[in-house]
Amino acid sequence: MFFLMAAVNLLIISMTGVTAVTNMDKPEEFFRQITFSCALLVHLFFESFQAQRLIDHSSLVHTSLTSVPWYQTSSRTRKILIFMIMKTREPCVLTAGKMYVISMDTFSTIVRTSVSYFTMLRSVYN
Repeated sequence: MFFLMAAVNLLIISMTGVTAVTNMDKPEEFFRQITFSCALLVHLFFESFQAQRLIDHSSLVHTSLTSVPWYQTSSRTRKILIFMIMKTREPCVLTAGKMYVISMDTFSTIVRTSVSYFTMLRSVYN
């Protein structure tokens, strides 16, 4: 679902940007388009931000486990620590259709791509 939403947002942000620039002489329409683009960006940002927090915090669990003074614990606790370290080696991630990892990198890629599409559409429109 995120993959589809990101693709649609990418296109809409680009097109509303072009519409906003072409309607600069109409302040009401210009601000409507800019507000709509900003709302889409904020929505996409918060979804990406929460996914990035999940990645960061799950990585922090692994880091915390590896810094435990395991040599001072019982053998049962050591076995549990080894199991937990093995399970937390890969951070938890949210994916879009099992194809893309949702993170702040994904957000920046979407923004860069929509700016590129905006530039292309703007040059074609002129």
